[in-house]
Amino acid sequence: MKNAEAFSSNDKILTPLKTLNELLRFVVPKGSKEMPIRIALALIFLILATLVSVYTPFLYGKAVDLVSEKTSINLSLLWFVIGAYALARLGQVFFDEAKEFVFARVAQRAVRGAALKAFKHLHNLSLSFHLNRQTGGLTRSIDRGAKGVELLLRYSIFEIVPVVIELITVGIVLWVTFGFIYSFITIMTVIIYIVYTIKVTEWRIEIRKRMNLADENASTKAVDSLLNYETVKYFNAEKIEVDRYNIAMKSYEDSAVKARASLSIVNIGQGAIIALGLFLVMGLAGEDIAKGKMSVGDFVVVNTFLLQLYLPLNFLGFVYREIRQSLLDIGRMFALVDETPDIIDKERAYKLVVENGKIEFKNVNFSYGNRVILRDLNFTVNPGEKVAIVGPTGAGKSTISKLLFRFYDPSSGEILIDNQSINDVTQNSLRLNIGMVPQDTVLFNDTIKYNIAYSKPNSTMKEIINAAKLSSIDKFISNLELGYDTLVGERGLKLSGGEKQRVAIARALLKKPKIFVFDEATSALDTKTEKSIERSLKKLSSSNTTLVIAHRLSTIIDADKIIVLESGRVIEIGTHQELINKNKLYAEMWIRQQENLN
Repeated sequence: MKNAEAFSSNDKILTPLKTLNELLRFVVPKGSKEMPIRIALALIFLILATLVSVYTPFLYGKAVDLVSEKTSINLSLLWFVIGAYALARLGQVFFDEAKEFVFARVAQRAVRGAALKAFKHLHNLSLSFHLNRQTGGLTRSIDRGAKGVELLLRYSIFEIVPVVIELITVGIVLWVTFGFIYSFITIMTVIIYIVYTIKVTEWRIEIRKRMNLADENASTKAVDSLLNYETVKYFNAEKIEVDRYNIAMKSYEDSAVKARASLSIVNIGQGAIIALGLFLVMGLAGEDIAKGKMSVGDFVVVNTFLLQLYLPLNFLGFVYREIRQSLLDIGRMFALVDETPDIIDKERAYKLVVENGKIEFKNVNFSYGNRVILRDLNFTVNPGEKVAIVGPTGAGKSTISKLLFRFYDPSSGEILIDNQSINDVTQNSLRLNIGMVPQDTVLFNDTIKYNIAYSKPNSTMKEIINAAKLSSIDKFISNLELGYDTLVGERGLKLSGGEKQRVAIARALLKKPKIFVFDEATSALDTKTEKSIERSLKKLSSSNTTLVIAHRLSTIIDADKIIVLESGRVIEIGTHQELINKNKLYAEMWIRQQENLN
């Protein structure tokens, strides 16, 4: 199971007490008046249902006594008792359903609140967290946690509480009506049953945990494989993926079989305890009838009480297991919420105000773990300039854009925008002022319109079309049968690489930020389309500051300044021609790329 554990979405689980404390905030939200009223009504209906349930056996016993009388039967009284019995049964169902009805909103509101908080928090966590977690495992944790909230509330309030109330009530009634010994045997049977169930279930929890980890592993493998469908096809790796998934499912199969075998042990033990309790109580009742101390109706009352009490107990084993598992699932989900982001706003962080768009990197150093990425980085991008950053693979180019967006913070040094340190401003205001077109363009499985408008959801159709024209994709969209309402597929798989990049560029242009960051954003475009987009960008605004992370040097010949990185250090700065004339690393890279083109 080590393999499965390695793919666990989160190895931390909150304690049951802390989990319940967290859950209480969602069950009774602060300032909510409706939820406490609903909870109070549900408890009232629950108590009424329990009282009716306890009284019902007496009506049944009275009816039995009436029909078993050796003299003439009082039919009027019999019909009255039977009618009362039928109404009591109906009342029990009515009160049960009434409590479910009024509590449904409480449970579902808590489910929504807990899941929403976990989902929101995941988006607030740092990039490093998501790089070390699997999407399939995370979504599974939230899904199971949300379902666990509903199960915990339903089972604890509507299964455990009624059984406890009924046990106490039945114990008192049996003692008063038939004697202490009946009450004692009944209560001791229930206590032994509960203790046995808890002890054995605790043993089963570890088996269930391993089964869940194996389930997460299989889910992660499946999601990862399907998201990389094209890569699988490129390398004829279908068998490899099927084998990986099969190994993961085999691990789950073995864990599931062990879990089912352990369940059989629980059920057999529970059945034996209940059978012994019934044997003792029914035997005593039989003796008392023989001695003339009890009537046949009393025997039926005792029997009905026991069956009425033991049937929920039969279910109680399952309920306890579900509650315990729900606590684990909710604890795992809330542990995600407990994760602390690496990057947080300062207590007095203010909104970034960008007027010119000047960017400065001052003595910036950055390490990822033990690996040094950037060393003493110094450069300035003046307002309206187009500055390109180039260098060999692994030189630290893309890290610069991640630092600018505050996905990471520098190990030392600072980054300024219009003389404001990005560490002193809110992350939201920082990212609002930067338009990003990444190298790996990922689109949402929605329409082209939705994906373009993602940067500015309240955009008009005119603004969306204008952005599409500037990114040279309007004609392509117009030729589609559904136009801007065309679905792009998962991760945009229905579009080509160039089409996806143009949608991403349109999305960034629609945002109209002061600063643009392009991470090889035109690498999948032909030269004609690329030049058309470049002309559009120049027309858009001469005051835009543009930072280009370039791999293809032909795309940044017109840059105002080119910064050459090697091993995280700036080794050259200048225009294209100046760097060619220096005949150093940039010139070597240029010559190599030109040779490859030829």
